[in-house]
Amino acid sequence: MLDRPDAAELLKAMAKTLTDEVLAETSGATRHSVRVVANLCLILEREFEAGPAASEETRQSLADLLGQDASLPELVAEFDRALRDADDEFATASHEVLIKDVRSRLAIDRPGYDS
Repeated sequence: MLDRPDAAELLKAMAKTLTDEVLAETSGATRHSVRVVANLCLILEREFEAGPAASEETRQSLADLLGQDASLPELVAEFDRALRDADDEFATASHEVLIKDVRSRLAIDRPGYDS
């Protein structure tokens, strides 16, 4: 069964309609609100497309770093505990994991912002 358009396509179409049609018909605070909502639609579209893979990549990086396999929330909690008593080697490895996670989040929230 084909579910078209999917959520990402719908969000992209909403953003395009807001930007191409609604924005021209508004002014002032309403115009700003239309831009914000269009941008939120695009963020949600990217989250729908890239979010699950980015979360899994972070989960796997944390699992490798901590030497255990668990859910992302469980690994984040363990990572927080481990950081409290971190030695230099763990801190360096943690920094790499955190930078990678931030870059994947920026790719969703603000593409190109990390360059």
